[in-house]
Amino acid sequence: MGEPLAVVDVGSNSLRLFLATDPGSGDPDGPRSTTIVALRRGASPDGRLAEEAIDRLRAALADTADRIAEAGARVVVAVGTSASREAPNAERVEQAVSEALGVPLQIVSGEVEARLSFAGARLGVPDAAECVVVDIGGGSTELVRGGAEGVESAVSLPLGAVRHTERFLATDPPTGEELAALRADARQELVSAGWGPESASLVGVAGTITTLAAVGLGVYDRDRVHRYVLEAGAVERLMGELGSMTVERRRGVPGLEPARAGVIVAGAAILAEVMSVVGAEALTVSERDLLDGVALAVQGRVPGAEIAATVSER
Repeated sequence: MGEPLAVVDVGSNSLRLFLATDPGSGDPDGPRSTTIVALRRGASPDGRLAEEAIDRLRAALADTADRIAEAGARVVVAVGTSASREAPNAERVEQAVSEALGVPLQIVSGEVEARLSFAGARLGVPDAAECVVVDIGGGSTELVRGGAEGVESAVSLPLGAVRHTERFLATDPPTGEELAALRADARQELVSAGWGPESASLVGVAGTITTLAAVGLGVYDRDRVHRYVLEAGAVERLMGELGSMTVERRRGVPGLEPARAGVIVAGAAILAEVMSVVGAEALTVSERDLLDGVALAVQGRVPGAEIAATVSER
């Protein structure tokens, strides 16, 4: 075993840390933590991030830096996704990461993000043959088709739990018309990108999907959420039940992290449309995702995704 590798994912909704305790292996694993930052919340139409969001990020990064130091991890890699790659003021995010963690922020393209998510998800469902991995984030959704030989096709779409909450869900709780408009937009994006009925199994990763699994279970337990089967009917039911509640009521739902209460309905609606468009009756939830993919990419194990780890200067 080598020294720990700290992987930091600066997402549109959450800041995540993965401490890979055996980063040289083909199956890295270790402690993980998530802080809801809502980096994209309040962004202007052109994607410019609000100062309040940058302040929230700085505070969360300070805590993350402390966790990395406590773990004794000197080698760190930080990646930025949808919010960072779209923001005209992305340099503010880069500066915050550099100052807190002592490493540069590597902003990845949508295609690379999709490849990283796929590589991580494959660790979680190694027995799956051909599959489609869906990753619903705060600002974008990645869909990747592939199998044991790797990625066959990948796309990143502007469908996100934060993005679509702000675009469509102005009422608390949202109206039926608002949800219908959101779902119509999601369907149009999916169909325009060439997605339709799939014979491959569906695998879901990241916060929206793991949260829906946790709500279905009534508690968040990583071991139970991992490989949990979410049926299409259950997704529709959860979207309806959560969508009928105010944000305040949602905060008390067992299994639902209170900080996700404001965006989980939009995320569920996007997932419902993904499953409808590809004709999936169910999906398998994987707790292995982009974080694992980054750890693999540092080793050169993810074709088409060049990620470099750096010794922190902090």
